[in-house]
Amino acid sequence: MAIPTLFFSGVLLYLVAWNVYLSFLNWSLVNRVPRFVGLGTYSYLLHQYFFKIGAMHSAIFSLGLIAIGNPLGIFLAGILYFLPNKFRTVMVSIFLYPLAISMATNGLIWTWLFNLHLGVDYVLRLMHLPAIPWLTTPTTTIGALFLVEVWAYTGLAVLFYLASFMGVDKSIIEAARIDKAGGFKILFKILIPNSMNGFIVSTALLFLFSFRLFSLPYVIGGGPTNLNLMTLVTYLYYLFYSEFFSASAATSVIVTMIATAVIIPYALYGIKRWIRRE
Repeated sequence: MAIPTLFFSGVLLYLVAWNVYLSFLNWSLVNRVPRFVGLGTYSYLLHQYFFKIGAMHSAIFSLGLIAIGNPLGIFLAGILYFLPNKFRTVMVSIFLYPLAISMATNGLIWTWLFNLHLGVDYVLRLMHLPAIPWLTTPTTTIGALFLVEVWAYTGLAVLFYLASFMGVDKSIIEAARIDKAGGFKILFKILIPNSMNGFIVSTALLFLFSFRLFSLPYVIGGGPTNLNLMTLVTYLYYLFYSEFFSASAATSVIVTMIATAVIIPYALYGIKRWIRRE
């Protein structure tokens, strides 16, 4: 696997370097002849309202998913750990099902569920409960997308935490049960403290999946220009198809740098723990 890995890594690094070079130009619809402007494109981006909105939404969705997805993943994985094997397999499949579907399809399905006349609100009215204006106000729109995001990606956290729990020495669990320790005590005193690698992987992947959100806000928001759901990635796409090529390249560089800055420390920490364990 070394040769194909090195080859495709080289291609990837070349494209990243080319993208960085483009970000130092002023190539756009109004500047057909590219000219080197250094950090001028980045300065232009930082003063754009859309960029600030996209960065704020990306931060909200990323940090929010980590804050909710990790505890929820631990809780659900803890429940699955004590279930019989057959039932556990079925439940894991259910939790991972949203990841098996295209996020664009998930976005379309949830758009129907958020419909004021056909979706969840229809059921609420049948129960004589107040309807929720899911995609009407900025706050409820962000909340709606965050709900879909948690539904779609929490299963990933469940999978990694469950794998970490299953890797804990069974003799420790049996000794705790002999001492009449309950399920919650085993979870919080034994399983979680011995599952730091699961926390590292889950946090890193939850951040990556949420920070690169595109299909969900694009479909639910009806395009890349919905200010209530604009993220850095949808703004990048908007800049590109508007033919602001250097600005889109600079945005992609910023997204890549942020993702790399988060992932590399987690990866190095995980590798150190693995080496020490070996």
